[in-house]
Amino acid sequence: MAEYTYDATDIKSLIGEQAYSGYQHQEQDRELLEASATDNEPLICFFCNLEIRQDQSINLHHPTYKSEGGTHVEPSHETCHVEYHSRKGDYKEWGKRSAETRAWAFNLKNVRTHPAYEFDRAYYLMLYAN
Repeated sequence: MAEYTYDATDIKSLIGEQAYSGYQHQEQDRELLEASATDNEPLICFFCNLEIRQDQSINLHHPTYKSEGGTHVEPSHETCHVEYHSRKGDYKEWGKRSAETRAWAFNLKNVRTHPAYEFDRAYYLMLYAN
């Protein structure tokens, strides 16, 4: 990394602060969901149709996946939500997509040897290289 001379503040000025729009969108959905829940109407899990208590973790499920253009969300228990996607094999598929997005770190000129992308190369090799 001796040849890497850019200061972190220089990079931030070039690319700006990272904004995790997916996380912000999820937080907004969660706030709207909690605001819509009244004392008279408890939240009901989309999968098991049981009440979601205050002490349980809530996940928001997209019946039509976001990758397919879905915007509507339904409340669910975290365990029900994880079990659903595990049974469907979604995590495996999403992992493959993630690997595809990291493969570029080996092929692009001035990226394949740049120290700033070492994490991406190591991530790909660790999880997906044979």
